[in-house]
Amino acid sequence: MKKIALVTCGSNFERHGNIIRAMRRKIAELGSYALYVITSYGVYEDGMDFSQGEPAIYRLLEVIDIDGCILEANLGSSELAKRIVAILKKRGIPVLAINLKIADVPSLNLEVKTAGLELLEHLILTHACSRINLALSFGNRVISDSMLEVYRKALLKYGIPYDERRVLTTSVSIQSGQDLYASFDRRGVMKDAQAVVCIHDVCAFGLCMELLSRGMRVPEDLRVCSVNCSGNSIAWSPGITGIDRMDGKAAELACELMDRMLSGGQVSPENTYPGQLCCLRSCGCGVSASAMDGRADVFRRLVINKVEAAKQIGGMMQFNNALEDVSSLAQLAANIRRMMLGIGCLSYFCCLNENDLPYIESDREDAGSAVDSPYHDRMVVLTGESGRTGDLSGAAFALENLVPAAPQAGDVFVVLPIHYINRSYGYMVFLNDMLPVDNYHYRICQDSIGSSIDNLHRHMIQKSTIEELDLLHMQDQLTGLQNRFAFKRYRREYISSPGGYTTVLMDIDGLKTINDQFGHLAGNNAISIIAEVIRESVGETDLAIRYGGDEFLILSHDTSAALWEERRKEINQRLEDISVRQQLPYRLGVSLGYAVSTLDTPLSIEKSLELADRAMYENKKERKARYNGV
Repeated sequence: MKKIALVTCGSNFERHGNIIRAMRRKIAELGSYALYVITSYGVYEDGMDFSQGEPAIYRLLEVIDIDGCILEANLGSSELAKRIVAILKKRGIPVLAINLKIADVPSLNLEVKTAGLELLEHLILTHACSRINLALSFGNRVISDSMLEVYRKALLKYGIPYDERRVLTTSVSIQSGQDLYASFDRRGVMKDAQAVVCIHDVCAFGLCMELLSRGMRVPEDLRVCSVNCSGNSIAWSPGITGIDRMDGKAAELACELMDRMLSGGQVSPENTYPGQLCCLRSCGCGVSASAMDGRADVFRRLVINKVEAAKQIGGMMQFNNALEDVSSLAQLAANIRRMMLGIGCLSYFCCLNENDLPYIESDREDAGSAVDSPYHDRMVVLTGESGRTGDLSGAAFALENLVPAAPQAGDVFVVLPIHYINRSYGYMVFLNDMLPVDNYHYRICQDSIGSSIDNLHRHMIQKSTIEELDLLHMQDQLTGLQNRFAFKRYRREYISSPGGYTTVLMDIDGLKTINDQFGHLAGNNAISIIAEVIRESVGETDLAIRYGGDEFLILSHDTSAALWEERRKEINQRLEDISVRQQLPYRLGVSLGYAVSTLDTPLSIEKSLELADRAMYENKKERKARYNGV
């Protein structure tokens, strides 16, 4: 079995879906292929950074295990397409381009000259249009260049002067109709135009909407046509006249050509397929019964998809807040799973960089910028399942495999990026899942999941900052030991211990004398030395506190009186050794008293402090007597 990658962009959702469905049918017919659809959301122009953001999804082609690759025109950027080809050629992977011209890459291009000339002649001869505006597209350069050539020849053929003001190149956006009208109007060629031919149907559709908002009629006041006559065009009433690009046919032919290339057969450098002219009502022409039937089918499908879209959007909206407000990767995984099930998606994998997982749940500021690739060698399924594989959450796999599920003949894997701003965390994979609302797949993967991961990391940083401030609040600045605030917070843990607890109080011997004779800096030094010895002498679970100026408090789970008698001797012996070694002009020592609370003789914290304090002063009297009051 062989694996083919389709590299495209999902900004034109209808075309995107048509191409994938057609390729799916064809690879099922061929019987020995799986299809990997590597796709992003936006169209990228030349000069954009290939390594960051959404285009980074295409860098999967540096690694994943594929046998051939088909590049589709909706990529937009010729620079991006060339860099993808360079990656694939370096790996020795055959490449075919659909409606793209790339050096040394076989292509399959729409033959628009016949249908384009027929469309222009229909406008010129049938409707006496001599002032025809042409709106080319950044994202369809091969078709735009071909249509411009046909446009020039048609005008020349019928003796109509070529006016460069009537030809502009535009991007596709929600405001494309407003932009088109305004751009042509600034050139002084909008109000007298008789027809506008757009390369992209969104531009044509948007222009129709803009004309209606201005009180103009289509086709009575202006005929609007498209060289990408899709379901949107047909569903518009009156339907937008144009050329059907036959994307499904192109996709099937591309699979046949790739099959020939992978089988060692010869493929011509340039291959073509014809577009089909659809003269509908926007030109004021009659429509045949068969065309009307087809239009009704398309319209019905679009309506069904919109109803399904409404259901899915409603389901997704329920989980948006839950996606954004998470405190762990486990919670994020659970929310993604609920969301996918809520919209009827049963075969999906949310795959993240393995090295990113500890970063996401940490307070590190480093965003992994040292990694050359946006994807790491190892990936982990944060959450994912399919009927074939069962639950694969937590499964780790090599990036070259793309998913931890072995492909089967006829499989289609749709791969979408997960990123936020300029960081790529991984990707979503949908297995044989053709939900009609592809655009919301993108929005979830790129916006909601990506920003949720970023929010989770920021939450960890914030949590760490709060914890750090909390520690500073409970820490004695001179000694680094805990202070009385810590005692108030943690004492319940020791008091409620089923094995009992011990309260220990210590007082520095002769601190006032040290301060009076040698200054407060010497006194602070004595306090710091004693605190360090205490820290090194107590157990790992003991709580050591600077309780006052010259007092220290320890709460411990150790309830052995013999242990604390031994520690009293050990602490003072170490202090005596330090005094001699550092040749201090004063003697270091502490008086220590303790009180043990057990299950048989439980003590309140107040009582244990009182008893420990008495014991400490008894020890102080003994030490003064021993050292003659020093």
